Amino acid sequence: MKKKSLLLQCVTLPLLILLSSPVPAGAAAEEGRSTGSPSRMMIQLLAPDTESITISKRPEVRCRINAPFSAGGLLVLLDGTDITGMLDIDARGFSYRPLQVLPPGEHNLSITVTTTDRKELQQTFTFSTRHTAEFEEAYSENNLSLIYESVLEKPDDLTYTPHSRFDANLQSTARLKEGPWAASFTTNIRFLDRSIPIPPPEKKGLNLSNYLFRLKYEKQPFEIGADIGDIQLNETLNTVQFLARRGGTLYLKYKGFRINSFVVHSSQVFGFREGMGLEGTSDDHIMGVSLEKQFTAGNLRMKGVYVTGGEKGSSFGIYSPGNRKGEVLGVLLSGDLIEQKLNAEAEVDFSRFDTDTSDEFSPEHDTAWRVKLGGYAGNFSYSGTYEYVGADYEVIGNQGFQKDRTGFSLNGGITFNQIHSINVSYSVFHDNVEGDDLYPTIYTYQGSLNYSFNGIPGLPISLGYQRGVSDSRDEPGPDYLVHNETDTFSASISYARGRWNLAFQGSHSIQNDRTGGGNDSTTTTLTFTPSYFSDNFSVTPNFSFNRSRFPNNHLRTDTYTVNLDIRGRTYHQRVSYELGGTYNRVKARDGSSEIDTLNTNFRISYLLARNLWGYVNPSVGIRGLYNKSNDRVSSGENEELVLLLVLTADIPFSF
Repeated sequence: MKKKSLLLQCVTLPLLILLSSPVPAGAAAEEGRSTGSPSRMMIQLLAPDTESITISKRPEVRCRINAPFSAGGLLVLLDGTDITGMLDIDARGFSYRPLQVLPPGEHNLSITVTTTDRKELQQTFTFSTRHTAEFEEAYSENNLSLIYESVLEKPDDLTYTPHSRFDANLQSTARLKEGPWAASFTTNIRFLDRSIPIPPPEKKGLNLSNYLFRLKYEKQPFEIGADIGDIQLNETLNTVQFLARRGGTLYLKYKGFRINSFVVHSSQVFGFREGMGLEGTSDDHIMGVSLEKQFTAGNLRMKGVYVTGGEKGSSFGIYSPGNRKGEVLGVLLSGDLIEQKLNAEAEVDFSRFDTDTSDEFSPEHDTAWRVKLGGYAGNFSYSGTYEYVGADYEVIGNQGFQKDRTGFSLNGGITFNQIHSINVSYSVFHDNVEGDDLYPTIYTYQGSLNYSFNGIPGLPISLGYQRGVSDSRDEPGPDYLVHNETDTFSASISYARGRWNLAFQGSHSIQNDRTGGGNDSTTTTLTFTPSYFSDNFSVTPNFSFNRSRFPNNHLRTDTYTVNLDIRGRTYHQRVSYELGGTYNRVKARDGSSEIDTLNTNFRISYLLARNLWGYVNPSVGIRGLYNKSNDRVSSGENEELVLLLVLTADIPFSF
């Protein structure tokens, strides 16, 4: 059949060429430059030009198909993305204009056509673009979202829901690039107006949520760059890690060397306040510098970090009892010593910290250090860490850091035939490493064993056991005695087939208080989560049961929880709807409490127009909240219904 089909194409192809309209020689670009195979003759790219660079941010794509076809028999991919649904199709071919800015560089256009006589034609074209004659990349992508809500129905005593609300948010990204130079700017600007006061740090009117300006020059082996705005700093685990503040960084890279300097405001900054976060002194800023060197093709890395700064009281999301100030010096050495079989990391740090600069006490000096080994060998993986953190070791801006402890942790795992997996972990830590006689030393032991089975496709199974022990030593008195043991057994199984997924989880924990304090307890939790997902509809219910027992008090409490989340779109994707809710029932065996609560929210909206004037997507809808609580012991009942008219508009635009 393939030989006959090829013979038929060879016979009919010259006839099709003769019957087609004659093309002047000067119109070669208009007819495309495809020659050779039958598909190349049947599918011709008219624009963009494949032999020169097209200067356009959203280049028009035009293609001629010299064979009878229907729109349902056309598939077009641009850089691997299906754009068939966005084409303007006629009897002679199609055209397409990207809605968003197309990145500069080389692009692949793949066209598959099934003709009316069921022959399949395929052709791939390659073309290149740049945004302007001056800049390879120069664009601004933006999305403006508008939301207006007005109350249709609500209780008079419900004061936390405003009668009217208007929110506008602009997300913007701009970028310039030419040769080794690149600059970018991202921001979120928000406008708020409500009929009730707005909790701080937000406020009514126009405000700046965040922004970031980046400038970089890169010409190997040299690179220099700067960031100004809302940045995140990551140096080492014991110095500055995941520090998100407003300020700036400046870095320089050259042949394996990297030097990085930074200064940020120590308080959380929101809106236009505090400017760029660069102004001020070391009393209310965090500043530092790091020097890094890569050795032997990146397998060995050495890094030094110095950080200093201070905090003036608390700010949004940060608690500080007073004015604090400190500095830290850290050295990190890491590397891949034996081709992923042995990775090593070591860090040592020295801190000087004053918890209150207004008192007469001098700053405290202390140290922290850690050593970590790990790697992979076939199906086996392992890691081990030993760390020490002095009782007075502290760093400005690293509030999540665990202070005052020493100990080690071990982890290992092995996999058999990608079916059976076993993971084991064990750790021992204790606090008060300085041996203070006024406090006991608390030892914490943690061990776990987990097994997973993946031998049945779509039916993973896992089993787990965990044991935790807290034990005190060197207690100054009997009131400081601690000895708790907790054993936890867990299991989970899930089944996935097509659009369905069923998941079941269960756990049972036993806490034994060996001090005789009467804190023994057991907890059993069972959870079942079925879910269904399709292109235009999804439903995810969740059913859980929890039973807590306290034998010494002869008390048992049962908690039943049902969650539901439904989302969907219909009527040519113009109507969208959501329904979410939680039902919770708590009942004590002794009859001391029995409470039912129901919290639901729902929304339905209609898309009035799609790409109105080329940009605007307005919609109108109804949003509702329904809450009900019933205390069956005290016979107290509360019910709330809120209905709101919602007008929204989504306006993406780029230039």
